[in-house]
Amino acid sequence: MLRTRLIAGSAAGFVLSAVFATVSAGIGIGDALVEPLRVVPGQPAPITLRLPPITVRDADPVSGVVVLRNIQPVVPRGSIISNRRAGFRDTYTENLVRLYESSRRPPPIGAVIGLWFVYFLIAMLITSYLRTFIPSRGALLRTQAGMLGLGLILLAVAKVVLLMTAASPYVLPVAAVPLWASLYLDRRTSFMVTMTFAFLAASLIGFSLTAVTVFMAAGMAGAFGFRDRKHSTSLLVAGVVSGIASAAVLIAAKMLFEGGINVVEDLKRFTESELLSAATGGVLSGAFAFTLQPLAVLVLGAVSRSRLLDLTDLEQPLLQKMAREAPGSWEHSRAMANLAEAAAAAVGADSLLTRVGAYYHDLGKTCQPKYFVENLEPGETSPHADLEPDVSADAIMAHVVEGVSILRKGGIPEPVVEFAYTHHGTSIIEYFWHKCLEQGNPKNLKETFFRYPGMRPRNKETAILMLIDSIEAASRTVFPPERAKFEEMVQRILFVKLKQGQLDESGLTLEDLRVLSTRVTETLLNVYHGRVRYPWQDRQARGEAQLPVPGLATEKDMERDQAEKERTGRQTVSPPVPPKDDHHH
Repeated sequence: MLRTRLIAGSAAGFVLSAVFATVSAGIGIGDALVEPLRVVPGQPAPITLRLPPITVRDADPVSGVVVLRNIQPVVPRGSIISNRRAGFRDTYTENLVRLYESSRRPPPIGAVIGLWFVYFLIAMLITSYLRTFIPSRGALLRTQAGMLGLGLILLAVAKVVLLMTAASPYVLPVAAVPLWASLYLDRRTSFMVTMTFAFLAASLIGFSLTAVTVFMAAGMAGAFGFRDRKHSTSLLVAGVVSGIASAAVLIAAKMLFEGGINVVEDLKRFTESELLSAATGGVLSGAFAFTLQPLAVLVLGAVSRSRLLDLTDLEQPLLQKMAREAPGSWEHSRAMANLAEAAAAAVGADSLLTRVGAYYHDLGKTCQPKYFVENLEPGETSPHADLEPDVSADAIMAHVVEGVSILRKGGIPEPVVEFAYTHHGTSIIEYFWHKCLEQGNPKNLKETFFRYPGMRPRNKETAILMLIDSIEAASRTVFPPERAKFEEMVQRILFVKLKQGQLDESGLTLEDLRVLSTRVTETLLNVYHGRVRYPWQDRQARGEAQLPVPGLATEKDMERDQAEKERTGRQTVSPPVPPKDDHHH
């Protein structure tokens, strides 16, 4: 049985969300379950303790006006709250710490259930969105599990940073995951990931509204600033945009939720500056997104652009194998690559991925190349002439299964392997099914015996390749190569695939199909354009003697001929005679 990429349904999303919520809750309250991590006044703090925000009254020493101010006390790791030896005793902070630690150790069961439920809803929102709005890649189990896995990694890293350092929480690179979503999925998904991951990170500091606002601004600004998917260095630029937006929104959030912020005084604190921390967090997001791309590729099951470029090298062993063992199929794939790349670019799909998919999709034909007409020598008899229709169909269908096996053994990324088992979808091999019916169907076979064992395309790129596979083959039968005939052929193939339901899950819109039809027709016209006949061809057609073939010319011959041409030109070309003007006489 052909193993394809797993699709996650609602049940799988529920299970993934429950697992995510359980692990996330363990990360969120894990330090409260370990007694040695308790912060005790008078002893060095084993972790950084961030107390909940409290409102204090500050009186202006000059005017005497009382101002309410929100603060969040922080006990840095290794510090001692009250140091009696130094004659210092902060009883106020001592009481706050004792009260806070006693209230959260052990965590109340109601708080644990509430936190678990919040994490569960966040995960359900992610998986439901991916499954509903980007079914092409978002419905894949690997994508959903990978996105939740990145969330757990972010949560764990943020927890370690907050426990082991006294750094501002705004320095956390929360926008890194949304940037990966922009790079490997799409920008709309990045915005959704930003909203959910902002709440995820803010859960570690009491769901602070200021933190949620800043984290959301960081992710959305980063996604908006990421413009060029073809160059991953754009992630660094997006990180800078994210940092600027984070700092600006932090000022606004402070004014809205916490009574304002003194920008000058905040910047003077430098290492403790919240504004600089917010800006640094955005820059770090871009830097981490750029540097740790292999992590995102591994977790999401994606393929990097550099890897795709490597796969386009015609010296790749698998491509050399195909060129050597199935040369006709290889030329078909190369011709398809040009058509598919142009079509993908026209509808905004990944043109490079589509080209690579075209190169590798028919690699299974190397197992039995003579079963495919493009690999037969002129005059060579097809082996199907001596086979029954169902046996011939099995031989043809085998190239899908064998191709997938070869590609996976060769270490080809799964997004490229997907082209191998989707380029025929679940369609019927009409030629042999009709041949079976013409023979009276002596074995009483159903059409399922002639159906390809793959799956329908689930993204634009694989759907485009399916269409181009049929179009390129059919274009070789069009004569004369005129626009009307190409348009008729392309539109008929599009209609047949639509009628068969092969494009139902591809994400291609009617506008995409219209644009694709126009672009492919134009490309075919350019490929099969006419040329002026050479004189020797006309003489050959008339049965006349051939003209002499030009001889060898070296660089010295070229220099001598050029000098002779210039010398002869000066002798034979007369200077222009000025027009006669009778008015001057």
